[in-house]
Order: sequence, then structure tokens, then C-alpha cells
Amino acid sequence: MIHTSKQLKDKVRNISHSDNQIAQMLIRNFIMERFLERVSVSRYRNNFILKGGMLVASLVGIDTRATMDIDSTLKALPLNKEDAVRIVNEIIGIHIEDGIRFEMVKVVEIMTDFEYPGVRMVLEARLDRLKQRIKIDLSTDDVITPAAIRYNYRLMFEDRNIELLTYTPETLLAEKIQTILARGITTTRMRDFYDVYEIVVGNKVTVEKALLAEAFAATCMKRKTIFCSEQIEKILNEISTDGGLLNLWELYKKDNFYVGDTNWAVVCEVVCDYIRENISE
Repeated sequence: MIHTSKQLKDKVRNISHSDNQIAQMLIRNFIMERFLERVSVSRYRNNFILKGGMLVASLVGIDTRATMDIDSTLKALPLNKEDAVRIVNEIIGIHIEDGIRFEMVKVVEIMTDFEYPGVRMVLEARLDRLKQRIKIDLSTDDVITPAAIRYNYRLMFEDRNIELLTYTPETLLAEKIQTILARGITTTRMRDFYDVYEIVVGNKVTVEKALLAEAFAATCMKRKTIFCSEQIEKILNEISTDGGLLNLWELYKKDNFYVGDTNWAVVCEVVCDYIRENISE
């Protein structure tokens, strides 16, 4: 286990080959893992359910997906600002022999994309003289099909796993596909296309078609959206021919090194075909 900032920086330097973008991503991910390990040994380990970019990165590989925050839903716990602060402060107060000290520096109430309340927290982690801030977004009452699963999260710099509750892959995909269809050509969330693409082409994640369809239907019901096959086809055709999305993709590539030279036309075709084959049939 890494115990000092020098050990961390040496490890990061060897992996990143002194590329500053990669180095920052690795440090941020390491700090987020330190929070997640505390969750895994806390009395809230059966209440915190990991979703979003951190889960995607674990499924497809940290080298192909970076994230800025920890996105979680709370099960069987109230979600208000005061309770969220109390719970997270208890978690970050757990002592682990990793030299990390967390401090909560900001808390704000937020609204999710579909108008559900949530809480966003900014934590500052210290390891010797190293400081790194991370964000944690908490929501509640998400629909998970069929239920949250116990997942062995592989740590980035250690040969071991920590056990966390997470979304099923089908629910993860269902939410992203629903968002793609609901926003259509008005979307700015290119990461949804990228994540679906990586999960599909990476072949590292087993997805049950029937369960994906069930999860998509449950997500649509929760978010009060209905799509018939004709609507889906119309939306996908608009996405495929929209020049604005190509421009957004180029900006996304520029801002996210892990995307590399992945071509928008290829991503769009893979994602749209996957939706046609698994959702609209």
C-alpha cells in the first residue's frame, strides 16, 4: 500500500511517463479509491451504490476512461444536506493505514438531469504535502434492475479488490441510452456515447439483452419518458446526421486524452446499432 506522497508520485511518474494529464488523472483516481475503501469498511457499505464514471472506468479500464467525481446513490437512507454531511464525515473519519486525511470543504444541494434532488460534496485529501480535491455526488431513489450487485472493485495500484455495491451493467447502460434518446441532438453529454461505445466494443462486460430491455423500461418509467420504435429510429437518424454532435465530439476528444483518435462516425454507428438491436426491436 502507498503511504507517502513520494511513493504515489514515483508510481504515477512511471505509469504516466511524465504526461501531466495522465498523472493528474491517476492521482485523482487514487484519492477517489481511498474514499471508496473507507466506504467498503464503513457501516454504510450496504447503503452506498456506486454508478457513473467511476464504475465505467473500473469496468472498461482506467486507461480508457477517466472521471472527475464519485457518483453514488443511497439506499434506505434519507438524503438531505445535514444527513449527507454526517454520513460522509463519518466515512472519511475512518482510519486506514494509507496516510490520507480527508476534509469536507464544500456542500451544495443539486438537481439531477431529471429533476431529482441530490447533494454534491467537495473533499480535500492530503497525503504529506500533496493536496487533491475530489467531488462526490449523492442521489437517492434510483431504479436498479433487478437490484444492486456486490462488485469486486480492483484497486489501481494494488493487487487486491474492495467489495462495493454497484449498479448492474444493464442499469448503467439503460440510464445512458435513455439519456441519449431523451436529449437527442440537444445533448452535450458526449461521455454517454463514449461510455456505451467502450462497453460494447471492449467486450469486457457481460450484458443480458432481456435484462437491459427491462432496465431501460424501468428507467423510462422512473424518468417519465416513453419511446416507441418509430421515435427511437427518428432520434437515431437525427443523431447520425447532425453536424453539431461531430463538433462536440471533437471538443470532447480534445479535453479527454483517453479518447485518443476515436472517430465520431464509428462511435455513432456502434452506439446507434446497439440501441436498435437491443432496445427498439
